[in-house]
Amino acid sequence: MIRKYRILGIVMFLAFNNLLFGQSENVIVKDTKTDKDIYVGAVTVEGLKNIGDWFDEEYNLYKPDSTAINYLKDHQKELPNLFIVLGTWCGDSKEHVPHFFKIADEINYPKEKIFMVAVDRDKKGGDFCLADFEVTLVPTFIFTKNSEEIGRIIETPVISLEQDIVNIMTGNK
Repeated sequence: MIRKYRILGIVMFLAFNNLLFGQSENVIVKDTKTDKDIYVGAVTVEGLKNIGDWFDEEYNLYKPDSTAINYLKDHQKELPNLFIVLGTWCGDSKEHVPHFFKIADEINYPKEKIFMVAVDRDKKGGDFCLADFEVTLVPTFIFTKNSEEIGRIIETPVISLEQDIVNIMTGNK
């Protein structure tokens, strides 16, 4: 299945095209259900911080598990690439994406290994075609290594984000 084996290449292609063709990041549209502002398309952490207070509030409240954090710090060079699909209208995204970035900051997760796309309620990402990624719930964290998907966290973690990342990295998904 090409989806599983070529996902990193596709994500990097999308990111490159976004830069090459000048597609915008942090594009705001109106949510069809609430008429509130949401992002659709490529999004940055800075953009997420600017669309409401929820990012900073969740980031500051989260206390990652120190055992998992220490493992991730010790294996920092082995951290996989990550593609995050989220909805700025979605409660789970508003909770878990800031939590992930708290973890990322604590373990110095390389920012160049993370790419995010925000979707509307129909899971459309603006200029990004997400059909090949089989995303049905958000947030979806897709981890890849050597251009192959090695695991996902879909909507909510099984144990905790940091422990689920450890489990994905160690093959105990």
